[in-house]
Amino acid sequence: MKERELPLVALRAFAVAARSDNLSAAAEELGVTHGAVSKQVRSLEDWLGQQVFTREGRGLALTPYGKVLAERLSQSFRDIDAACQYVRRHRSKAVLAVEAPSTFAMYFLMPRLKRFETRYPNVAVWISTRMTGQTPDVSSNDLLITRGNTDRVGSHSKGTTALFEENLTPVCSTELLKKRPVRKPADILKHPLITSATRPGHWEAWLQEAGIRDYLFEGGHRFDHMFVAMHAVREGFGSIVAPREFFPGQAQWKLRCPLPGLAVRGETYFANPTLRADPRHVDRFVDWLKEEMKR
Repeated sequence: MKERELPLVALRAFAVAARSDNLSAAAEELGVTHGAVSKQVRSLEDWLGQQVFTREGRGLALTPYGKVLAERLSQSFRDIDAACQYVRRHRSKAVLAVEAPSTFAMYFLMPRLKRFETRYPNVAVWISTRMTGQTPDVSSNDLLITRGNTDRVGSHSKGTTALFEENLTPVCSTELLKKRPVRKPADILKHPLITSATRPGHWEAWLQEAGIRDYLFEGGHRFDHMFVAMHAVREGFGSIVAPREFFPGQAQWKLRCPLPGLAVRGETYFANPTLRADPRHVDRFVDWLKEEMKR
């Protein structure tokens, strides 16, 4: 059923009548006549093909169908009211809709976002995530963060800004490192090596850089997406090659880069403002991202 087919005026009249003592009280609340409310209720019953009220003396009682409808409408109108109140409360706050790859959003953006909101309290950042292979949603977002090729954004962007190039290095859970420390490159082979289908060849490239030749991959854990594989790393299933930039300094997420100086280059991340974006807020956010990379 399409929204335009819903008798919204009649549904609102019924919802008020259902929680009122009688139609006169409902009419007073709605600012209309008793007859107008009665007419709306009758039209709703005709549309539904069911009675929603029965007469009990001078008053009205809800039928079983009327009770179900009243409960659902009451919750729906509360949800609508809450949504409207939320928007009204934030009418002085701009919204910046940002779409980013899932792993970037989880491990780079989210841990740092409070710093942006503290600096710019009048801007609310709404984040949506994109899986590898998905087409960027240019119509619903102000800024698209992409990794590697930006062809999918194409002419929908106002301009592209390079943010940083990945430095790929092993990432391990702190618990796993306590059990099996990594002090030199060969020590990483004591860990099960976790791989992701969306980032093939990372381990091979790093092992080559580390001077470890002819390592045979067998067994271990392989996942379809990087952010799922990262959960396995956090649970101590093994180690993975991931961007060093996601795990600076402290053991964030209880994860650590045991050999941060030994890394191979990955792909570049780009910021792509869409045609609908307000350049003031996008420029602030992009400049802030660049600052975060320098920390």
